[in-house]
Amino acid sequence: MCVVQVELLEALDGLIWLRTGHKVASLFKLNQSTVSRNSRRCAQQFFVSLLRRDAEWSIDGDPTLLNLERHVHQISRWRENKPLRLEAQHWSAPLLNSPMPSGWITGNLNYMEYNRPLQLLKERVIDAWITSYPDALSAEDHNFTTICLSKMPMLLVVKAGHPLLELGDQMTFDDVASFPILPLPSDSFPRFQKVLEQCGLWQNPAMPTDRDWRGRSNIEDLMVGFSTPLTLPMYGDGYKALPLQVPVVVGDALVVAREWENSTQIRHLVSLLSSRLEILATTTSGIEVLDHSSPSPCLDGAEGAASAAGACGL
Repeated sequence: MCVVQVELLEALDGLIWLRTGHKVASLFKLNQSTVSRNSRRCAQQFFVSLLRRDAEWSIDGDPTLLNLERHVHQISRWRENKPLRLEAQHWSAPLLNSPMPSGWITGNLNYMEYNRPLQLLKERVIDAWITSYPDALSAEDHNFTTICLSKMPMLLVVKAGHPLLELGDQMTFDDVASFPILPLPSDSFPRFQKVLEQCGLWQNPAMPTDRDWRGRSNIEDLMVGFSTPLTLPMYGDGYKALPLQVPVVVGDALVVAREWENSTQIRHLVSLLSSRLEILATTTSGIEVLDHSSPSPCLDGAEGAASAAGACGL
């Protein structure tokens, strides 16, 4: 049985999830003053407060009672077929377009790391999360499961005319490492980061390298980025994939609490996302859509990461 009204917890968790009162008001059909008032009332009932830091809202205080209440509200959403909350990494967001999955509402769909959306999922603020593996979920997270949807290689991408393209098939990871690499926040994708480190492709933008690119006006023209066959078109026609692949298997995955993995809603969502991937795979080589006649756990990507040193020629 719920302790607080749905509207109060929606306002509080909506701010934490969507970041702004305007977005919360739009998604939950409220006005911004109601969002502000309800979120404060909800926080007071659980003896916590809202704290804003680096454009993100979080809970200040002991969230134990609040998290128990969130779980009760989540059970109500699943069992009573209420709209469920779906979040995604920004490169997976195109899967959600054409059109929005029935029975779901979506958030910002623009995450570039996995810690924050995983936290939202564990705290029951959101109900499911489309992300990528091998960093989708730790093996220690026994209360949640990862359903793999696709499998594909990780590519290195540069602008057309980049000096690396002149090397052709003779290119090595050492050659790539001599150019600026797209900087990623440390620990944003730990397993992927480990592979890059083993290949010599992890660069800390705050530290000088053998060729210090900081401050160079043409650094964007020389930057080496990361892509998959599915996301390469997002770069535009002026970008090319290098004849090297980062030695790790990646793909789209759906993460959900284990108690809901066999629910009708998840089965329908997996089927829908798989069908959209199959359409994309007909025009894009290198994408393997995994069979999910029934949802099954995702394979742990750590095995691929562990062998990266040999694959990098190290």
